[in-house]
Amino acid sequence: MLAAFDKLINRMYKVILYILILLGLVMLVIAWAHVFYRYVLNDSLTWSEELLKIMLVWFCLLSTTIIAAQRGHVSIVVFKEMMPKSVNKFVTFVAQLLMFLASLVVLGIGMQFVAAAGVRLTPALRMPYRYAFAAIPASFAILSLYELRNTLADLLKGPKTAVKVNEN
Repeated sequence: MLAAFDKLINRMYKVILYILILLGLVMLVIAWAHVFYRYVLNDSLTWSEELLKIMLVWFCLLSTTIIAAQRGHVSIVVFKEMMPKSVNKFVTFVAQLLMFLASLVVLGIGMQFVAAAGVRLTPALRMPYRYAFAAIPASFAILSLYELRNTLADLLKGPKTAVKVNEN
């Protein structure tokens, strides 16, 4: 079962990386166009700043999922190294479990946030706010899957064998 879950996680990881690369490139092109229109053509794109803000939110939140997959969370290494191995293993497991539970809580809150957005539209793009707000539940759903995988790997194989992301 864990092997199939690993396969799903690896595939999802690759897709998210490609989405992040695409988002980054599109944001770069839009920012260049914005600067070109403003300073060369003495005109402005009314929609570019708003779209860049929305894309940046998606970019940042999706990037956190990549960090979770690689177990790149901020931790105080000095304390972890001072602990006995058994205590360190337990503390790591509890931290992983808390991250999983917290991601589920934020996922639920994010879904409520999207629902509360209703039919309100952004000023320049006239796009529903719920598309921008959807970054919260989408990224935390992915994050919770990564955290679940890491927690299961800790239980079944030990902390060193958590998500082995194949980037090729």
